[in-house]
Amino acid sequence: MHPNRAFAWDDAGNNRWLISGKGSGIMNPPSAWAVAKRDNPKVAEQCWTHPVPKGPNGRFVGQLPQFYGLWKFSKNKQAAKDLLLFISEKESVAQLVAASNGYDLPSFKTMYDLDTWKIVEPPVGTVYGYPPRGDEQTSMFGAPARSEVGAQMYNQAIDTVMISKFTQGKEKLDDVIKWAEKELEGTLRA
Repeated sequence: MHPNRAFAWDDAGNNRWLISGKGSGIMNPPSAWAVAKRDNPKVAEQCWTHPVPKGPNGRFVGQLPQFYGLWKFSKNKQAAKDLLLFISEKESVAQLVAASNGYDLPSFKTMYDLDTWKIVEPPVGTVYGYPPRGDEQTSMFGAPARSEVGAQMYNQAIDTVMISKFTQGKEKLDDVIKWAEKELEGTLRA
């Protein structure tokens, strides 16, 4: 991998690099492992998911929780509510997590004890370290900003663009920070 390309990669780029047999570590492991299991089983057999490294202030892992919703204008609200309740029960969540080979994380930590992460293979338990466990602290990008501001920060990739401007564009740090401030002010005015 050429180091200058790393800043422009998406998850699919990480997957391709790992599956090629040239890569050694990425930050979206279940996705790449699942594709390797399909496209390059020899690489999948060598994959293992582990917690993020611990720094002086702790061990932090990003999370992108997803929740179900119901439109006010839905024609059959009761049936929709019943469906949402059903697929939110632990037994249903377990089936959904199993169907994704452990890639889909439930929105609630109380469901991180499902068997899927212990038994998927190869190798057995390869994605066990994917759900946050132990001393890992989860954080959502943009928090604690208001949700609509955090969503815009995420959608516009403000943090990634900042890093790219500084490391690849050789812009001065103060200029990059001023750019980000203007971007954030724009989301606050919207």
